[in-house]
Amino acid sequence: MNIVVILPTYNERENIIPLLTELESLKHTIKKHTIVFLVADDTSPDGTTKAVEAYQKKHKDVFCISGKKEGLGKALLRGMTYAVGTLHADVIVQMDADLSHDPKKFPLFIKAIDDGADFAVGSRYIKGGSIPENWGIHRKIFSIVGNAIVRYGLGYPSIHDWTGGYRAFKKRFFEEAKDEMKAYSGYVFQIAFLHKAVQRKAKVVEIPFHFTDRLYGRSKIAPFEYIKNVLEYVIRARINDVIHGSFGKFAVVGTIGFIINTGILIGLKQFGFHPAIGSAVGAECAIISNFFLNNAWTFKERKVSGQKMIGKFVQFNGTSVGAIIIQSSTVYIGTLFFGIPAYFYAYIVGVGFGLIWNYWMYSRVIWKA
Repeated sequence: MNIVVILPTYNERENIIPLLTELESLKHTIKKHTIVFLVADDTSPDGTTKAVEAYQKKHKDVFCISGKKEGLGKALLRGMTYAVGTLHADVIVQMDADLSHDPKKFPLFIKAIDDGADFAVGSRYIKGGSIPENWGIHRKIFSIVGNAIVRYGLGYPSIHDWTGGYRAFKKRFFEEAKDEMKAYSGYVFQIAFLHKAVQRKAKVVEIPFHFTDRLYGRSKIAPFEYIKNVLEYVIRARINDVIHGSFGKFAVVGTIGFIINTGILIGLKQFGFHPAIGSAVGAECAIISNFFLNNAWTFKERKVSGQKMIGKFVQFNGTSVGAIIIQSSTVYIGTLFFGIPAYFYAYIVGVGFGLIWNYWMYSRVIWKA
């Protein structure tokens, strides 16, 4: 495999050559792969690129590209594009250039990919990893809280470190997400890229490492802006999941079922039937509609077909009996206490309770993963 190690830089003249030297010393431990290093610089005014150019004269496996300063995300995107398009990378490794990422762990990331992982993530928050003890309490809080927001906010708590930049991944995850990644800059790029890889079913492995504070230069992170951007990404992602995810589709299908249910309820009421009966008949007709639409659209990745559909439909009706009972009982109790004129209000309440019951049963029983 062709492995390209991307090192994004901005004013890292003191750090970049020691890092490259140590990485070069580890190449012999990684067999059967071609490894090159790519410095993606943001036109550093401190002479970072000049230092790299001098180093390149004796090291033909080092490449350097420059672009205007637009933040970490844009530098990484530029580096990944060059790595895949020009250097023909099969695997991309990403590291900070300030020596905060232990270079000695580099071979473990390649081993994880060789062993079947799609995405290897350096983690400071699992056994064997750590953040610097000399960090101020505010920086520790920002780091820990930021990761917790992402882990639990996005719903993937099994991945412990979302914001770190020590990673290795197969090129397809960049190729599939590169157009989407143009929307992100700064440190949120790290979160968004890993999130999109996980959504594409990447097998993720975590590599513990001890994060070391930089010896030279200054950190580029702005804590309050960082937390704000993390929150914004997580909130937007969750809203998008609701709109375009299975629950959003479920809601659309449910709306169609609601129209069917309501129409039959009102129609039978006009013909003199008790609202509880109209509600039950309407619910059953809505259930038939819901089954076929959910099977074809909402849960299409787990779609059932052929002879299995008959058994699954019977099972679907069985689980939906709970919603019919909930809905009809709510209508009956509502009209019992508040009179027949209140039937529609009771019906709406019953539909709400039935919706929660149905989504839980459909996703956990009928179309369970």
